[in-house]
Amino acid sequence: MELNYIHGSKITEEIKKGRELHEELESEVNVPIILMPKSYADFMYKVLYTSVRALEALQKNKISREIQVYGAINGFTTVGKIDQLQIKDEELQVWEDKTRSNDNVPSEPQMLSHKVQVMLYKKMVEDLRAKIYTLEMFRKKYGITSLRITEEFARQLDALRVEKPMQTVEAVAQLYFDLFARLPRLSATLHIRYMNQFTGKEIKLYRFDYDENEMQKELDYVLKYWKGERESMPVPKGESWKCNYCAFFGKECKVWWPQKGL
Repeated sequence: MELNYIHGSKITEEIKKGRELHEELESEVNVPIILMPKSYADFMYKVLYTSVRALEALQKNKISREIQVYGAINGFTTVGKIDQLQIKDEELQVWEDKTRSNDNVPSEPQMLSHKVQVMLYKKMVEDLRAKIYTLEMFRKKYGITSLRITEEFARQLDALRVEKPMQTVEAVAQLYFDLFARLPRLSATLHIRYMNQFTGKEIKLYRFDYDENEMQKELDYVLKYWKGERESMPVPKGESWKCNYCAFFGKECKVWWPQKGL
């Protein structure tokens, strides 16, 4: 994460393949929305509108994908995109898809960060649903009351037959928060689905229950970095396999370079 900030993010082939599979899965359950934002206001509108349509699809079809979520955790602003929400037995389930370059089942250390990610998503959805994270908090953080979409973007919305009163960031944000408030209660069981990025084959479906204590423990450790209370740390030696998939390995970062005998 720190190397991304210092040197700029890099897109690896693994990331590209993963994104392609996610887009393919999204197209199976969501109606594609083509909008070309021309400004920050346009961009915010597109993100919220796309998520609104996904939440409407969730109500109708009991399943939807790629829903943006906003929140605040321990005083820090958070944002993420949930791979899949599904309603089953009158409960809302949170799903996360992870792609792999082979059919090997991931190890427990590999799953840890994924577990934390899904638990964080569950908490963010619950906060939106219960109005713990409110529209007013969102307004203040992102300054949406002063945002105005461009005329060209408005013409794109006209082509999609979006009614004029709905063509403001404020209006679409209000609908976004309203739809989250209508969601059913969340299931305590979370899902991580591992898939082969080349074939789309499911490798493993991992189910586990939300653990508030584990979640808080991980957050306390992670947030020490963001609070400036500790330095960034390299992956532990037992997880140096991650270096094989890192765009900075052997270039900007040489932490585990000697240990690999290179």
